[in-house]
Amino acid sequence: MKKLASLILILLIFFGWTNITHSEAPINEEIIYTVFVDRFNNGDPMLSDQVDVDDPTAYHGGDIQGIINKLDYLKQLGFTTISLSSIMKNASDGYHGYWIEDFFAVEEQFGTLDDLKTLVKEAHNRGMKVILEFVPNYVAKSHPFADDPSKIVPTTVSDKMWLDETVTLNLKNKEVKDLLLNAADYWLTEANIDGYNIHAIDQTPIKFLNEFVVHVKKVKPDIYLTGSVLNADDLTEEYLNAGIPLIDNKVMQGSMVNVFANAGTPVKNLYNKWKSIGKRSGLLFVDNKFTTRFTREIVKNGQNPLTTWKIALTYMYMSPGVPMVYQGSAIPMDGNTPEEVQRLVQFNNGDQDLQDFITRLSTIRKQFPLSADGKFELASSNGAISVFKRTNEDTTIFVAINNGKKTEDVSITDVPEGMQLEDLLSGDIVRENDHGKYRIGLDRESVAIYTIEQDKGLNWIFIGAIISVFVVFALVVALLSRKQKTSTE
Repeated sequence: MKKLASLILILLIFFGWTNITHSEAPINEEIIYTVFVDRFNNGDPMLSDQVDVDDPTAYHGGDIQGIINKLDYLKQLGFTTISLSSIMKNASDGYHGYWIEDFFAVEEQFGTLDDLKTLVKEAHNRGMKVILEFVPNYVAKSHPFADDPSKIVPTTVSDKMWLDETVTLNLKNKEVKDLLLNAADYWLTEANIDGYNIHAIDQTPIKFLNEFVVHVKKVKPDIYLTGSVLNADDLTEEYLNAGIPLIDNKVMQGSMVNVFANAGTPVKNLYNKWKSIGKRSGLLFVDNKFTTRFTREIVKNGQNPLTTWKIALTYMYMSPGVPMVYQGSAIPMDGNTPEEVQRLVQFNNGDQDLQDFITRLSTIRKQFPLSADGKFELASSNGAISVFKRTNEDTTIFVAINNGKKTEDVSITDVPEGMQLEDLLSGDIVRENDHGKYRIGLDRESVAIYTIEQDKGLNWIFIGAIISVFVVFALVVALLSRKQKTSTE
């Protein structure tokens, strides 16, 4: 029964029957997959002029065609938006996209503008969106602006990763602003992309950021905007209110890693942290191209990556915010050093059970919009197990997560009379006990997502069918035994 339910969920999401079409879903209902283009998938081996897979600072061959080739894979996993790293033309060895020489051209190692148009078209055909990383702060030292003192300022960015060959742009300069705004127009109109992930908004002058947001919204009123953050301490209220709906929630990222990579830590700690930062949601993630892989944090503490990823993803998908999953997480890929974190995705090593789980989570999130914007409460907690309640005007679900090292249980009472809980993941039923409580028990490092339905009591038809099978089996065994006895006589 469980396998059949899983198959139905996979078919629903792959063929789009539970999907909201790509032009209708508000951004807070998206499920984002982030792609580091050069380190994702090599789809066109001919683009190899600068490729050297033995050199961690060189291109490794990932390209736009490689992303096109994996669209069905991403669709099946349930992702609705693909967020690409910078693809603009870079100086030599600028595989990461931050050494920009031309804001109006695709980096030749990644493909062409036509390739990008094809990617966007094919993604849209599958009900998926494509957003590009837009880098407003830096250009390569070989860019024409780098030689003009009026167009650059001393670099003050706190994170120097990949920025050693760049200069920082003066975003107060009119020519600089015009170039960046025109570049933003170019990709929106020429490639029909759906929006931008604005790089390092905390390092971007707030005045320019406000102008940029207003400008691109005029060009594309339904544009999708997200913002990455280098230093969470620099993220003031001005940035949170700059009109970018989804911003990296680095505070929750650190908290999720601390909780889930340390079995036995109470899950309610995440709820308390969320409240302490003003219930800010934003983009929820456990790792990205700048961090150690979450899998490495798990393994370092002697835990099972598959079970730990499942509970972390459940929290990300079912708590306030938008889940953002870094490439290779469905495998799940490991890595500690930048060289390990930035490896090409090892698709041949994927774990099917984890991929099926991600597909089921995606389907549940789409079936229940309240997982994106419903009220979020802590229903009950006991040790390392917690139950969260998501509600909107007409629907309620309970999300139970056991981050413990042993089986744990917890009781809830906030369920209407005459109802029962059914786990969408396993089909298990929880009914009210004699004390008027619903006792939820979970194995170590496991989850359940419950809906409320009418308590129909015992399923006598199903029970009768099972009994009938055993009766028939017993009769067949008796008959065979009798025949064998007769033949020996």
